[in-house]
Amino acid sequence: MSTRAAKKAKLEALPQCPYGATCYRKNPEHFKQFSHSDPTLTTTTTIEIQPTNNKTLSICPFGATCYRKNLLHFAEFSHPFNLLNPDMDSSDEEDINESNVKLQTTGGSKKRKAESEEYDDGDKTEEYNSDDESAYDVKLEKTFSKMNDDEKRLMIERAFELKEQLQEKLKKSREEAEERKKEVEQLQTKITEGSLLMEGEEEVLKGTTVKYFELFPERKYKQGSADEVHFRLAESQFYRLLSGYATASVTKVEYVCNPVLIKNFNKARDELKEQRGVEYSYPVLAFHGTAVANIQPICETGFKIPGQKGFKHATDSGYYGRGTYFSEYPGYSMGYIQGSTKLLLCQVLQGKVYKCTKLINGAGLQHGFDSHCSPCQKELVIFRSDYILPQYIVHYKVNPGEFKYTPHGITKEVIKKKLNKIGKLYKKAVAVKDQKIFNDSKFAFIGQMTDTPIAIETLIHRFGGSVCKNELASHGKKTSKKALAYAYFDGSKYDPPNIVICSLDEMEAVTPSMELQAYKNMTYQSFYREDFLYDSIIAGTMKPLEEYEHS
Repeated sequence: MSTRAAKKAKLEALPQCPYGATCYRKNPEHFKQFSHSDPTLTTTTTIEIQPTNNKTLSICPFGATCYRKNLLHFAEFSHPFNLLNPDMDSSDEEDINESNVKLQTTGGSKKRKAESEEYDDGDKTEEYNSDDESAYDVKLEKTFSKMNDDEKRLMIERAFELKEQLQEKLKKSREEAEERKKEVEQLQTKITEGSLLMEGEEEVLKGTTVKYFELFPERKYKQGSADEVHFRLAESQFYRLLSGYATASVTKVEYVCNPVLIKNFNKARDELKEQRGVEYSYPVLAFHGTAVANIQPICETGFKIPGQKGFKHATDSGYYGRGTYFSEYPGYSMGYIQGSTKLLLCQVLQGKVYKCTKLINGAGLQHGFDSHCSPCQKELVIFRSDYILPQYIVHYKVNPGEFKYTPHGITKEVIKKKLNKIGKLYKKAVAVKDQKIFNDSKFAFIGQMTDTPIAIETLIHRFGGSVCKNELASHGKKTSKKALAYAYFDGSKYDPPNIVICSLDEMEAVTPSMELQAYKNMTYQSFYREDFLYDSIIAGTMKPLEEYEHS
């Protein structure tokens, strides 16, 4: 038996590849394991078409099933057609036995690709994607090697046109990316320089009046907006170093814009930069805890440093120096604001810091330094008022439960306008027909309401609620304010409410009333506006309490 006949017999003994002669695989091991003769063909005929320019081209290893997309490849290699090629030119059909050939259509090639995904013998191959229209903007009806010179020239010209178009698109994309990069860099520069302005802030900075911008948590991220940046900055600083109050959450932030303090702070920062260098001039964000009554005066006129006229240290002589104390850890500052849920977040210039190793009660600023810090470095002591810029008032809640976004969109100015017309809202509520709205709700009232206590109580009863009957405790002798606050109500007759309505005047008073302080001392943290009652009655259902909470 001849070598050729033996080789043929060996091939016929191998299992048949599902794709026969049109198999697209390239792994040599695959061809050793499977036969690729097509049983539907009595003979296998390969027709090689010579190019028109009489130059013999090298034959591509993949023949008619070549997967390449570069048109120049077709100018360098010949791609002979076999009998099963779907793009066979009609002029070649004269030499083919049509009775033994089943020509595949474009749909057949798609089917073959789908079948190839189901049948995988583990060989890693690069598949020909017949549906890639972007790669084949010009559909080849003939192989490049069969075209005449004019056809080749036109096709190559078209290919270069497509290449130029692609380059133009790429150039445009790069330009757009550069523009976006510049926008981000400009935004970062604005934040660093403090020039990212709120609406109306530019006009405020030209004058001397202090402006408070109320900011709330938003579910939608408004990229690049000043209110979004300011809120997230204060919120992240609060959460980042929060310890001991793991379930506290920020409910609102007031951004304080005081043109006079900003000017003084920037001047002091420039001086510190000249004296110490750039790295000493960067401020840190630190919290300061104080009584609620002190927050607005501080924001209006700045911090007072111990030793300044009219200022007396509120707690002690100063364990680590006779200055104003701050901490980057909000938990430290919370210890100084019993009964309140507001913290000041300030920009603080440290400069060169003296690190205390022990208590130095009431000592002044150490020579050659700009500030002090405690041995644990969690307390900062500042000795110059222009080194401090009160920037945010952070409102928070302790143990608030699951966080929920609440519809706000109502500022202090809008609330005041609404409460100025509370009489009309009250009359509208009184005219509503009786129904059960406030079932199982016990109310307590602090401050002056729209009508008399008896009229308000009658209205509450009409709609299913009740009012607590708490009587004042009688004290025969003078008692300290703190003791009086805890014993404000007669303990034997105290009826705990679940909703405390408080007037706006009471909430904004510099010194809270004894009644309000008593409720705060009894762990009441939430107090609500009077319009909650009337809106609920008019709507015929209890409105969400969080929308009416005093912040």
